[in-house]
Amino acid sequence: MNSSSTLRISLKFIIIWILQIIVLKQVQFLPLGSYYYEAFVYPLFILLLPFGMHVNRLMLIAFFSGLLIDASYNTLGVHTASAVVLAFARPYILALVLPRGIDEAFTPSLGRLKFLPFLRYVIYSFLVYLPFYYIMVFFSHVFIVEIIVKSLLSFIVSVFFTLILAGILNGLD
Repeated sequence: MNSSSTLRISLKFIIIWILQIIVLKQVQFLPLGSYYYEAFVYPLFILLLPFGMHVNRLMLIAFFSGLLIDASYNTLGVHTASAVVLAFARPYILALVLPRGIDEAFTPSLGRLKFLPFLRYVIYSFLVYLPFYYIMVFFSHVFIVEIIVKSLLSFIVSVFFTLILAGILNGLD
């Protein structure tokens, strides 16, 4: 990874972090019954890292990005654990979405994957991330209905905002 790609990755992280903390943290979505939900776009940072990045390095980057989100949300490791799980699952998700023989420096972005493969990539990733996140938040099987409902509601808004942000960040590739 050269210095220009490191700079692009850092710039993407700053933009995503600002949007997550300054904008989406403050937004109150209309509740569905008694269920409040939230939108997460910061997993996009993990999704936009280069394809050939070793899983250990990927998980370390996910750990520190999740830690920054946890510090901003005043949560105790929930985002960190969820980000690390997503980073661990990312190579398997990419294997489902990408064709064989992709260059190691390939960055799975909206512009390079086209819309439908990128949409599948985001959907599979949030299907891993959000249930794990809400399992960590509630940490009990008693709240299984809340976990499922909040995961589904957050899934819809998170995928929507993530696709919009991925389109905006396309210019940084």
